[in-house]
Amino acid sequence: MVRLLNCIVAVSQNMGIGKNGDLPWPPLRNEFRYFQRMTTTSSVEGKQNLVIMGRKTWFSIPEKNRPLKDRINLVLSRELKEPPQGAHFLARSLDDALKLTERPELANKVDMIW
Repeated sequence: MVRLLNCIVAVSQNMGIGKNGDLPWPPLRNEFRYFQRMTTTSSVEGKQNLVIMGRKTWFSIPEKNRPLKDRINLVLSRELKEPPQGAHFLARSLDDALKLTERPELANKVDMIW
């Protein structure tokens, strides 16, 4: 089954996505709400969206906000041996993550992949 992979990213004016494990700008509430709405809203009743993120992104999220609520959280890492606390799944590469979404335990639960 071929799945559409959605991408959502915020960048600074010089195309930066992070600085020293944090965002290179002050909190942008409207953009955060947009990210939350886009990655949480499923078009299929009974399914959730899956959010794929790197290890550094996972650990940059305040612990009180992990895992991202109402989404299946998958972390990419070649270093970790098991999913970090709170994450639902771990994969070594994007290719491995997408293969994981084809397995029955995820294929029937996932609507969109972000």
